[in-house]
Amino acid sequence: MQTRIKRLIFISVIAATLSGCTSMKTMEATGGSLADGIIELSYTRTPSETSIFDEQDALKTASKRCKAWGFKKADPFSGEQTSCRDKVGSRCDVYIVIKKYQCVGKG
Repeated sequence: MQTRIKRLIFISVIAATLSGCTSMKTMEATGGSLADGIIELSYTRTPSETSIFDEQDALKTASKRCKAWGFKKADPFSGEQTSCRDKVGSRCDVYIVIKKYQCVGKG
C-alpha cells in the first residue's frame, strides 16, 4: 500500500512538472519580403521554456499579411528556425523561433 502511494505521488509530481514547463506562444509578424512573397512570424522563449504555438492561428496571421500584399493566401514552409537572440557571455538568455510562409496566388 505504501509503495502504491509513493508511486502515485511520484507520477503526480512528474505530471505537474511536465505540464508546467510548456507555454503557449503567439506568433507575430516580424519580417519578410514583398519581392519574394515571404512572411516571417516569430516568438521568443527562454532556455528553460518548452513552448508551442497554434499553427492555425499563425497561418491566419500570415495569410492576412499576404492578402495585404495582394496575394490570396499563405503556405507554411516546413519546420522552424531557432537561434539565440540575447546572449550573455557564452550563455543564451533569449531564443527567437522563426517560421516562414510563402505568399501564393497573386490576386
